[in-house]
Amino acid sequence: MVVLLGVSAFAQLPTATLLGVVKDGSGAVVPEATLTARNVNTGQSRTTVSDRDGSYRFSALSVGSYEIQIEHPGFQSETRSGLTLVVGQEAVVNFVLQVGAMEQRVDVTADAPLVNTTSGSLGGLVDERKVADLPLNGRNYIDLTLLQPGVQQHKNFNPTSVIRGSFLSSNGAPLRSNNYLLDGASMVNAYAAASASITGSTLGVEGIREYRVVTNSFSAEYGMTMGSQMMIVSKSGTNLFHGSLFEYLRNSALDARNFFDYKTNISPQRLPPFKRNNFGGSFGGPIRKDSTFFHLVYEGVRERLARLLTGPITSAPSAFTFRMTCESGPA
Repeated sequence: MVVLLGVSAFAQLPTATLLGVVKDGSGAVVPEATLTARNVNTGQSRTTVSDRDGSYRFSALSVGSYEIQIEHPGFQSETRSGLTLVVGQEAVVNFVLQVGAMEQRVDVTADAPLVNTTSGSLGGLVDERKVADLPLNGRNYIDLTLLQPGVQQHKNFNPTSVIRGSFLSSNGAPLRSNNYLLDGASMVNAYAAASASITGSTLGVEGIREYRVVTNSFSAEYGMTMGSQMMIVSKSGTNLFHGSLFEYLRNSALDARNFFDYKTNISPQRLPPFKRNNFGGSFGGPIRKDSTFFHLVYEGVRERLARLLTGPITSAPSAFTFRMTCESGPA
């Protein structure tokens, strides 16, 4: 008996591609040139050889900072550094070799920014700096997707629900039509939304390096949904040990009073009690240099709050405002 099983696979890998053409000073292509791409942070390297038409391609490179070295007999070797590859990028880097001995070396460290010339898709990158520096109410990095043009929050939904996750609309598409991939694996929950980090079903901010939001005109490698495609990359360890600690505190003693917050016999406090401690940290480094790495992340939330519910009661002869305070314990 022969059994054939179909397995679904994702084409959207959390990697980048580096490609280009190698030529000499006269404009002729240079085949069989040896190129080595090295990740500066991890020390991992990949080697390839230019084809007969002078083209080369590095596929499925991990995101990060790179330097490229190229060599060919009869030409000066060249090293180009300062290249930063981001998720979903196809970076084009061309080389023009100069005649000379291989022992002669040309170093290029201040290159022009890489421009996307291979794809017409629309979207943007939420890089590591934005994830770390921009304020986040609730510490859910998915909310930064709202910075992209055409992405908006539904007026009847909170941007992030602890249970249901994040509901966003891209260019008018339905709320449940977005695709979320974490390191190439789907992280869409049972509500067809992005999981909320506060529930422990996905990584917190300290575990995310960057992510790309593709809102329109994406290629055939994306599928399943008609809304945005979100490719998220987790942080990785490097050849250096590094770590972080954080604590975010919110307290009603530091909040302003709204119109309905006033003292009564039942609630003598000026404001409903609200205390939230969001704390955690990360630690990463090498297990084996230039080969194997680890990165650990922990994030905890302790919350105690009271919620003010107000609403008109119109069945009474004269309408009045009903005020109730509900208090919940630690999360």
